[in-house]
Amino acid sequence: MFGNGQFLYILRAARLACPLQFIAIMKRIRLTVIFCILSLLLLPASKAFTSEIKMLFFYRTGCPFCTQMEKILNEPDMKSLLLGRARVIRINIQGREKMPAFGKGGIDLAKEFKVYGAPTIILLGTGEKVLLKIPGALSKQDFRDVVCQYIPGLGGKKGCAEQTNAL
Repeated sequence: MFGNGQFLYILRAARLACPLQFIAIMKRIRLTVIFCILSLLLLPASKAFTSEIKMLFFYRTGCPFCTQMEKILNEPDMKSLLLGRARVIRINIQGREKMPAFGKGGIDLAKEFKVYGAPTIILLGTGEKVLLKIPGALSKQDFRDVVCQYIPGLGGKKGCAEQTNAL
């Protein structure tokens, strides 16, 4: 229940001549535990247990390669692989409407992330740090390999364990 440091702190306080100091220390520890439990309960479920990885999928309306990547992203095995580990955000590079996640339009986001063509996939880590930028379309297997390599927690996942040794 308590860490080693807290337990030793309690033992030292128990040896003090004044029992009031011991009571004050116990109250402080109890409040700390209650605060930690309440903070976990008050966090929204989406923030408490989801990944910080964002997958930005920049596309253009009418682009055949974008349609190919969209089909790959919408396949059930890819959706299950990404579920709970990465949040896919689709951004039209010709769109002016503001994206709720960023408060900017697609044109502005394409400029900010230096996207010059579609499709482009960008993986963002904690603090909006760019982990990887992939311009162009990928095959399903290449996309799976990239996802398994750059998104944490996928090493032992069924879709990632399939490795082909054929040359």
